[in-house]
Amino acid sequence: MSQPIPLFPVTRVDPERFAAAQHRLFTGMRLRIGRSGVAHRVAWVPWLDELTLPAPACHQGWSGLGAAGEITPVDLPVTCRKCLRLGGEPEDPAQHTLFALPEPR
Repeated sequence: MSQPIPLFPVTRVDPERFAAAQHRLFTGMRLRIGRSGVAHRVAWVPWLDELTLPAPACHQGWSGLGAAGEITPVDLPVTCRKCLRLGGEPEDPAQHTLFALPEPR
């Protein structure tokens, strides 16, 4: 019987090496999701077995594992309002609200 022709190249990734590389990249740094200008605090979330991967501390959603550049380490101060609030720091005045909330009556 013949083997199917692969449509896309398959690259095997060693989970331990990948997690270690992510730790080297993100330890002591902040992270940015995609092309966003917002810098998030890094949290380490469980992945496989005892391995962890970086993610935004505020639990901002994103897709992927970071292997294709979905998140990038940045050496910038945290600008995410939720990350700042969770860390007990004052909010960054440069980050504006998305929309005005109605005034209480």
